Amino acid sequence: MLKLFLTFVKIGTFTFGGGYAMVPLIEDELVHKQNLLTQEEFIDYLSIAQSFPGVLAVNISVLLGYKLYKIPGVIVCTLGSILSAFVIVLAFSYFYFSNGSSKFLDGFFKGVSPVVIALLFYSFTNLLSKLDKTKKNILLLIISFIAIGIFKLSPIYLIIGGGIYSLCTK
Repeated sequence: MLKLFLTFVKIGTFTFGGGYAMVPLIEDELVHKQNLLTQEEFIDYLSIAQSFPGVLAVNISVLLGYKLYKIPGVIVCTLGSILSAFVIVLAFSYFYFSNGSSKFLDGFFKGVSPVVIALLFYSFTNLLSKLDKTKKNILLLIISFIAIGIFKLSPIYLIIGGGIYSLCTK
């Protein structure tokens, strides 16, 4: 369990941008380096994790922790995924608010922003390549993109709608 804890500490420490910016690192660690999940299991976990409220990495850590070690695994993986982020945010907050504004933090965030965009783009193309290219899936992808991008519909409605649609068509 220590190895699992350290894996999620690494994920929590080096995933900036949240959400899908985390996916490449999480996938690399859990599927390719640690061999804790197959590619198919990872896609399933990702689908489940994004359907629940909360942080994607934490949701995946809960699922994997439960799969491997039940409740103790959930606790270990969850602590691993949130501990370093909590400490980093606490330190940055203290540093930022004690100095008012910080050239160091401003520069750091300006440097991280393009990387986060690249990670999001990589996650999008990676997930798109794994999508079953049926007419139904392509149509749902296009409708979802238009609903969010043009009509500014909340992603919550699309997630709920997609889940209901999937349950009704099974």
